[in-house]
Amino acid sequence: MLSLPYLIQESPLDYYPGGDVTRSAKMPAKTQRQANIGAFFSKVNATKTSPEVKSLRESPEPPSKRRKVGSSSPRDLPTSLKDETLSTSENFLPNADYPPPDHPSYHPPPGPTYNHPIVIPRVPDSLLSSLKFNTKPKLIVKPELGLDLQYFKPFIDPSCSAQLTQYLLESLPWYRVKYTVRGIDINTPRYTTVFGKDATSTPWTGYDKAEPRAIPRILLKLMQQVEEVTGMTYNFALVNYYSSGADSISYHSDSESFLGPNPCIASISLGAPRDFMLRHVSYQTNKAPIEKFTLTDGDMVVMRGRTQHDWQHSIPKRKNAEGRINITFRKGIVKYATQNYYQYNVGKGPMYRWVKGQMVEAS
Repeated sequence: MLSLPYLIQESPLDYYPGGDVTRSAKMPAKTQRQANIGAFFSKVNATKTSPEVKSLRESPEPPSKRRKVGSSSPRDLPTSLKDETLSTSENFLPNADYPPPDHPSYHPPPGPTYNHPIVIPRVPDSLLSSLKFNTKPKLIVKPELGLDLQYFKPFIDPSCSAQLTQYLLESLPWYRVKYTVRGIDINTPRYTTVFGKDATSTPWTGYDKAEPRAIPRILLKLMQQVEEVTGMTYNFALVNYYSSGADSISYHSDSESFLGPNPCIASISLGAPRDFMLRHVSYQTNKAPIEKFTLTDGDMVVMRGRTQHDWQHSIPKRKNAEGRINITFRKGIVKYATQNYYQYNVGKGPMYRWVKGQMVEAS
């Protein structure tokens, strides 16, 4: 099941499906929700006696156009974290797919709901219902070399991967981060974005270099499935988009100082095939072994045990390759993990959006 400690944090914002309104430090959550509803319907801070709100609350059943709450409760599948919302405006109306907070069928989501730079649209029911997963991996283990992999081919059924890929491209904020290392300017050769925060007790507002962003619902759904098949828990979702074969990531290992010893990292591929290369850390001193996997649409590789300690991995350039999304789930255990991931996957540069089949810089 999905681990929620990193979700259930003290949040400075209250949640109402359809808007994000700052909560007064002295105002109870229930009172704030009542005020929010009044604001939505009367454009002023109406009280809970507002006729419109009262009418909604006294309705024995949600309006017919509202989706009934299914078997997945917020704790099983949190509909939190500032997804499925619309920005408040003068002509705002609440999302009709949800009953108001005081309706008996409403179940408040468990986590914080803020920090996305854009409104992440609601996940289509057709996408959620179509997701199918393979739970039987191939094991690739070489104990003498410290290699320990689970290879799901595929993990996500290809029949639903196209809709999932399109939703992620169109819904998430993307970045092409530029940074400097030892005086050398580096342009990240792929689009990146990141969500989540580390497992420390640091509040979501307690980061000076980067504010963590809540994990959107669709990524939480995928993370829940990954947790079930790996038996591990995660609190970060890093997403890369390789727009062509010219985009790549060089050989590296993921820092155990962020993740702890022998971390478990799950990596999902969506879209065009790309080669996933692993080389032993002894490559500089002898003919180190190299492992190569051609990851196709829906595949997942899980790196476990000493793999990060003894091996490096990369996605090299590939001629004529089309677009590919990569999602990695991992568990950060120190505050610096959060700051590092946002520094190198969001940065301070412009945001990009997927518009009409291409990435464009957001105005």
